[in-house]
Amino acid sequence: MPNEASRQTPMRRKLIGRKLKVARLAATKPLPLRHPDIVDAVGSTRTAQRLEDGEATLLTYPVIGTLCDLYGISAEEKFELQRLWRLGGATTWTQPRGRSVFGFDAFRELQSHASVVHQYESTFVPGQIQSESHMRMLFGSNPTLSAAEAEEEVQIRLRGQQSFWEGTHPNHHFLMSEAVLRFGCDAEQINRLIEADSLDHATVRYLPFAGGPPHHMHLPFILLSFPAENDPDIVFVEAQNGYLYFEEAESVEYYSSGLESVADQARSIKEFKL
Repeated sequence: MPNEASRQTPMRRKLIGRKLKVARLAATKPLPLRHPDIVDAVGSTRTAQRLEDGEATLLTYPVIGTLCDLYGISAEEKFELQRLWRLGGATTWTQPRGRSVFGFDAFRELQSHASVVHQYESTFVPGQIQSESHMRMLFGSNPTLSAAEAEEEVQIRLRGQQSFWEGTHPNHHFLMSEAVLRFGCDAEQINRLIEADSLDHATVRYLPFAGGPPHHMHLPFILLSFPAENDPDIVFVEAQNGYLYFEEAESVEYYSSGLESVADQARSIKEFKL
C-alpha cells in the first residue's frame, strides 16, 4: 500500500468523510448530497461528494461541525471529528486513552475498513483470542477495577470478540513473544489460540525465547492494511496514556520491516508446549 502522504488525503480525513456519510444516511430523515443545507455548508454537491469519497478538499473544521449538527452527531463525537480534521495533512496523530473519551473510536473505524491486520504483542494475549477464564484472571487482578467493573469489562470483551470468531473481521495475523504465553496462560488459553489459528481468516504465531530479543519489536503494535490502493497502511500503538497512529511511509516501514525480520524465527502456536 502507498504511504506518500503528499500525494493523497490522510487516512484520518478519509475516516471522517466516511463517518459523515454513514451519519447522513442514518439520520432520521436521510439528506441527499444536493440538499440546500449541505450545499450551503460545503459550497457544492461535488465538494460534498469529494469529502465522503476521501478526496482532498479545502473544507475547514467549522464546516465539519456544521455537517455533524445537520446529521445529528453527538456533541462529544463532533468535538473529536473537528479536532482530528484540524490536524490537516499530519500523518502522525493521537487520541487520548480510554473508551469513548470523545465519542469517536478511530481504531475501531480503521479496523472496520481494513482487509489485513498484523498484530504483535509482547505482554498480553490479544483480546480477540482470550479465553473467558483468562479475561477474568486479567481483569480480576487489576487493582483499579471493582468486582462489578471487572465483570463489565469481561462482558464488553466477549461481545467484542463475536465479529472475529464469526469471520466478519479482516484477515488477522497474530504474533506474540513467548513471554505472553508464559504470563498466566493455562491449557484452556493455549487451546483457544490453537482454535483461532485454525480459522481461515487468522494465524497465530509466537517468537521463542531461544531466538533472543527480536529487533525492532520492542513495543506491541498493530499494522492495518486496506483494500483500496490509495489508502495508506497505518500503524496503531497503544501507549500508557494515549493511542498513537502512524501513516507516514518511513514510520510504517520501520514496523513492517520488524515483522519481516522475525518471520523465519516465528513458530506456529501448535508447536508451543507449556
